[in-house]
Amino acid sequence: MRRPDSGISDSDSDSDSDGDSDSPTETNLTSTSTAVGPGAMWWHMGLSQLWHRLALAAAVLLLIYSAAACIIRMWGVSYSRDVPNWQKSGSAAAADEAWPKQIYTGPADLTMSYGEYARPGMDGLTLMASLPAQYVPTKENGRRLVVVGDIHGMDDELARLLEHIKFNRESDHLVAAGDMVNKGPDSPGVVARLMALNASGVRGNHEDRVLLARAEADSLVGVGAELASPDAEAHRGEVEHLAVARRLSPEQVAWLSKLPVILTVDPLPIYIVHAGRVPGVRLEKQDPWAVMNMRTLRYPREELRNVDDAGTIVDAEEVDPNRDVAIPIEDHTGEKWPDAWNRQQTRVPTAKRRTVIYGHDSKRGFVEGMHTFGLDSGCVGGGALTAMIIEGTDGGGFRHTISQVTCKKAPRYP
Repeated sequence: MRRPDSGISDSDSDSDSDGDSDSPTETNLTSTSTAVGPGAMWWHMGLSQLWHRLALAAAVLLLIYSAAACIIRMWGVSYSRDVPNWQKSGSAAAADEAWPKQIYTGPADLTMSYGEYARPGMDGLTLMASLPAQYVPTKENGRRLVVVGDIHGMDDELARLLEHIKFNRESDHLVAAGDMVNKGPDSPGVVARLMALNASGVRGNHEDRVLLARAEADSLVGVGAELASPDAEAHRGEVEHLAVARRLSPEQVAWLSKLPVILTVDPLPIYIVHAGRVPGVRLEKQDPWAVMNMRTLRYPREELRNVDDAGTIVDAEEVDPNRDVAIPIEDHTGEKWPDAWNRQQTRVPTAKRRTVIYGHDSKRGFVEGMHTFGLDSGCVGGGALTAMIIEGTDGGGFRHTISQVTCKKAPRYP
C-alpha cells in the first residue's frame, strides 16, 4: 500500500529502517519527502518576522498618505490677501461692512522705529543744556527772557530790535534761536554783539556748516593745504561758509562751538531749538541733524498703507492712519512738525506739556501755535526780525509778547 504524501511503498519504508543508511537512493527519497512548496512559505515563517514586515508596510502607506495630503492641501491654499464675505462668519462679515477697508499684512506691518536707539556721538557738539537759573524769568524776579529768530548777519536790525523793546542787560537775557551767521552782511558783528551782551543761543544749521568748514580748513596740512583752491571750495559748496568762518575770530568760533542744539528753560515748560523736535522722542534721543534742519515729518507706515495694489494713493479717509513712527525731513513735503507737536501735546497731562520755540522756516514766517512759536520771519530776505519776550507769572507759568522790526533785504542775499 502507498502513502499518498511520501510517494513510496510500505516495503520500501521498512527496508529503509533495516538496511544501510548510506545508500544513495534512500537518501534522495528522504530529502524529497520533507520538501515544502513555495505557496506555503508564509505559513512556516516566524510570527515576529511576519509582524515586522506588516509594520513596515503600514509605515510606507502612512508616509505616502501624508505626502499626498500635504500636496493636496498646499494646492488648494489661496494666496489672496482678502477673504470673500461668503467664506467668513457672520460677525466677521458684519465688521467688514462697518469698516470696508482692511489693513492688510504687508510692508507697512514691518517693525519700524525712530529714536529708539542711542544716537552716534558727535565730537565737539553739545546736544542739550539748561539756561542758567538766574536768567529764568519768574513773577518774583521780574526778569524778561528775549528769544530772537534767525538774524543771519543782520547786525543793524538786531540793534534796532533791542532798542525797540528797551532791552536792559541788567534785567533781561537774550537768546538767539540759531542761524545768527551767513547770508547777511555782518556775521562777525552779530556774534560780537551777542557775546558782549552775554547772550545764550542754540546751534543752527548755518552755525554748524560754518564750524565744520572752519574745522576742515584748519585741519588741512601738507599736500591737502597746497591743493586747496576756491574752485575746490565751490565744488564742495563751502564758499560762503568758509568766507564767514575766516572772518570770525578764534574767540567767536569757540563761543559758537559751545552752543547747544537744545536749550531747556527749566522750570518753565519751554524748549528752544533752531529747526524742530520730533514728537514722542526723548530729548537725549533727538537727532542733532534733525533738530537743526527739519521742517516736516513723513510717516512711512501710513504712506505704505495709503498706496493700493495699483500704486495709486487712496483717499486718507478710507484707511486707518498709523503715525507711530515719524521721520524728520528738511523739505516741505511732509506734515508740518509743529502741527504734529501741538496735536501730541493735547494727549499728554497738562503738567507734562512743553512749548517749543524755533526758527529756520522763513517760508512760513512767524507762526504761533498752541505749544509752538516759529520766529523766523525772513529778515535777511527783506522780511522782519522777530523777538518773543517771556515773563514769569503766578504758579510758575509764563506769558509772552511778540515784537518785530522790518528789515531791508541784504545785498548779498540771493
